[in-house]
Amino acid sequence: MFFARFFALFFLFTSFGIVSSVPSSAAAVKKRQDTADIEIVLNTLKNSTDTILPQITSVGQSGIASDATVTPLINELTTALNIATSSLTSLQTSSRKARRQSDDDIANLVAGIITDIADALDTLVGDLSAIPDLGSLFDGVDSALDEVLTGLETLLAGVLTLVADLLVDVAGLLESLSLGLTLASLGL
Repeated sequence: MFFARFFALFFLFTSFGIVSSVPSSAAAVKKRQDTADIEIVLNTLKNSTDTILPQITSVGQSGIASDATVTPLINELTTALNIATSSLTSLQTSSRKARRQSDDDIANLVAGIITDIADALDTLVGDLSAIPDLGSLFDGVDSALDEVLTGLETLLAGVLTLVADLLVDVAGLLESLSLGLTLASLGL
């Protein structure tokens, strides 16, 4: 009789222990959602840059680059970067343990965006005499890109190290474009 009571209490406490030790599925969904929200913001930025950067490259390669043709395009690029920064800022900082695969995907996406921007801006460097404000336009892009990277690092600590590893070959181009804030954020 005593053993039956003891067994019943033991079984009761054990079952509560097992139920409370099972991780919440809401926490798992939240972790995936955090990364998904960041990827949505970055994919939106990529879609914006994919329409702007070919125009910049075309203008730079055609030899018709001037303040009138380049300034609106660079301003569009800066605006797209600023929108991404605002969107990243609106996301809440997560204390999650990020999955490595998600961080790698995000790092690859960001590295691709930065490489595309650097390649497009490089086509304009030959037209410095035709575009006297090119330096200040590049400074605006550098500042906006730095803000995106800072916002990303706030949300996913350590992801910029992955991005920097992917951009080692592009560091010289970033330096020649005087994108110092971007280089500093990446530690290159």
